Amino acid sequence: MKLLTTQLKSLIFYSRFYLLWFSLSFLLIKSVVANPDPARFADSFKNFSQLDRENRPRQSKLTLFTGSSSIRMWKTLSSDFPQINLINRGFGGAHISDLLHYYEKLFSAYQPECIVMYCGENDLWSGKPVSQVFNDFKSLRARLSQDFPATTLIYLSCKPSPQRISKWSTYQSLNLRIKNLCLRDPKLTFVNLAPTLLKPDLTFYPKLWKKDNLHVNQAGYKKWKKWLALSLNQSPQERSP
Repeated sequence: MKLLTTQLKSLIFYSRFYLLWFSLSFLLIKSVVANPDPARFADSFKNFSQLDRENRPRQSKLTLFTGSSSIRMWKTLSSDFPQINLINRGFGGAHISDLLHYYEKLFSAYQPECIVMYCGENDLWSGKPVSQVFNDFKSLRARLSQDFPATTLIYLSCKPSPQRISKWSTYQSLNLRIKNLCLRDPKLTFVNLAPTLLKPDLTFYPKLWKKDNLHVNQAGYKKWKKWLALSLNQSPQERSP
């Protein structure tokens, strides 16, 4: 009888253990949001290939701007930074998972000396948790570090905007994680865009937004230009924290 009681207690203990393990596993799986289909950008990359055939970028000291709409819509990049050999390969709506999917066509194809990246905002807006987006960023960084150890990466922070202000605290959480990672990696630079858009009292500067209240207008890009120039005008060694 005593042996039976002991076995019963053991059975109950292990049943509870496996139930807890299953519940935690389910929550973990549930917390990962499926990536959108990268095939939605097939036409964008066909267009990039056509641009390359018509005017092949110079490989020497190339700076690659990539990411989502905030890069794609920056039409004055070349005139804003005339001293830099650069190309714009932004594609609207991009997630970091898309940069990973098109890695060969973006990074291997151009082998840039420097990468300026704005990406992560759409990921969070779509419902992906901060941990998932941060892990995607770390995966991208690890691959770049392995393939192009001399290349520097400048990360433009997720911006606050009137249209997506409800997500600002979530964006700040991702920004903080990436900033801390950048502080430990001499090839990473974190550029905080928030001061270009928010006043000290945390209200928005006026007249910096397109009608959608999501993307900055030319006045906004003018402020970004001055902010980013501090990093772009430095040598890779000087960018190191």
